[in-house]
Amino acid sequence: MAKPIDLDGFEAMFAADPDPWGYAASPFERFKRRILMEAVGTRMYGRGLELACANGENSAVLGNKCLRLLALDGSLTALAIARDRNRATPRIRFAEAVLPGGMPRGPFDLIVVSELLYYLAPNDLQVMLARLRAAVAPGGRIVFLHHFLDFDDAATPPALVGEAVERAFAAGFGVGYRARTGRFVAVAFDR
Repeated sequence: MAKPIDLDGFEAMFAADPDPWGYAASPFERFKRRILMEAVGTRMYGRGLELACANGENSAVLGNKCLRLLALDGSLTALAIARDRNRATPRIRFAEAVLPGGMPRGPFDLIVVSELLYYLAPNDLQVMLARLRAAVAPGGRIVFLHHFLDFDDAATPPALVGEAVERAFAAGFGVGYRARTGRFVAVAFDR
């Protein structure tokens, strides 16, 4: 197994390529974004939060679903790319945050956590899930999209992340959406 990727690794990836996963052009990434937006639903949200916004491709569509969207990432290079990509959308604010310590308190009407949690060590994952639960506003929605197949640079195995998410949101939340493909799962929990 390879060493888990850290913030320096993500920073190097975005410095080398502004779109290291092909978010803008990949048909698979467009498919994932469509599923993500189905999980977000049709309503308009007041205060939204996107964790690990990367280069801002998802932020662009999430910004149309929130009156205000706070999009966070730990990579300053990714944030610069995301800001530039979304410069015409003033309702999106981009900020640096190292998670779980940099998790804002909320409450948020919508929280989107896409392909992030398996990069956290198991203890940080538990802290993050508790902070996420606390940050969802009454009547709010939290959306998770994550792979469940193992990959080399994860700090926590993806299957364990999925189980931890389900446990963390089993009480006090209802399932508003669920989709599973051959590679990833998307689930929305409503408070």
